[in-house]
Amino acid sequence: MKKIVVVIPAKKKSNRLKNKNILPIKGEPMFLYVAKEIKKSKKIDEIIISSDCKKIEKLSLANSFKFIKRPKRLTYENAEKQDVVVHAIKTIYKNSQKPKIVISLQPNSPELKYKDLEKALVFFEKKLFPGAKIKELISINKNKIQNAAFRIMTYKTVFQKTLSTKIGVYVKNLIDIHNFEEYINAKKNIEKKNK
Repeated sequence: MKKIVVVIPAKKKSNRLKNKNILPIKGEPMFLYVAKEIKKSKKIDEIIISSDCKKIEKLSLANSFKFIKRPKRLTYENAEKQDVVVHAIKTIYKNSQKPKIVISLQPNSPELKYKDLEKALVFFEKKLFPGAKIKELISINKNKIQNAAFRIMTYKTVFQKTLSTKIGVYVKNLIDIHNFEEYINAKKNIEKKNK
């Protein structure tokens, strides 16, 4: 059975927007709102939350998500998100079967729906360089700019040290929240769609 794993990096501190990952979206902390939405997918086998925040840890475990404590060196502003993903995958799957596909998923793109991720996964598995051991799919907005909502990778891609040569894109207009105005706009969009 193919194992598809999602890693949600949700650190405590955010310089541009305080407590960004736990700001409420429809009454739930943003990271949890995103994790619960993605959990609706039958394609996803496991969701891992990586954080240095006690509140995020408590909420993750209370909602049956796998939690990994992020080491201090990966909490600084200059820490690479990919290093956080590598740490989570190495730690969780050290002595067990490795996943086939790893998805790095931002908690600050709460407009993302699980069906969009499923569509992206179908494209990734069936149309994007079928059989390639190293490939990735990134989400971009209509202006062709990466919105960082998700990055789908083969297991081998997670650990590579060079640039990928096999890359695809998935176009979906989503707000990547980094400031209060973006947070308010994303919240309004979500409320409007759920009316």
